[in-house]
Parts: sequence; structure tokens; C-alpha cells
Amino acid sequence: MRNGKNILKQNSLPSGIIIKFGLWVAGFGVCAWFVTQLSINTSVVLGCLIAYMGICLVFKVVKFVLKVILSLLSFIIITALILLLIF
Repeated sequence: MRNGKNILKQNSLPSGIIIKFGLWVAGFGVCAWFVTQLSINTSVVLGCLIAYMGICLVFKVVKFVLKVILSLLSFIIITALILLLIF
């Protein structure tokens, strides 16, 4: 039973966050080293990064708008069905 508790402690949330943060830092370091080795202009890298983030933001906004529209539509349909069954 003690081993099970130790395993649960190792799989706790803070350890997962620390591992993810470490992987992000390592990935960023590898990308920075790769950019310096290829002598790519930093403005090109920043432009690509900002373009990628902009595209992701557009997709998130479209997804949110579709969720709102579908939620309102389902609410209207449910209300109409309830009113139809009552009257």
C-alpha cells in the first residue's frame, strides 16, 4: 500500500507541471540554437511566430462564435419544443 501512495505522489500535478515547463525550456533552447546555427534573421522567426499565433487566435475565435451560435440555436429549439408540448 505504501508503494501505491508513493506512486501517486510522484504523479501529482506539480511534478507534471515541472516536467512540462522543463520540456518547453529545452525545446526553446534547441530552437534558439538551431536558429543561431542557421543564422536566420530574428525578425523572420518572430514574424512566423506572430503569424502562427494570429492564425491560432482566428481559429479559436471562430470556434467560440460557432459554439455560441449553436448553443443559442439549441436553446431556441428546446424552448420551442417545450412551448409546443405545453400548448
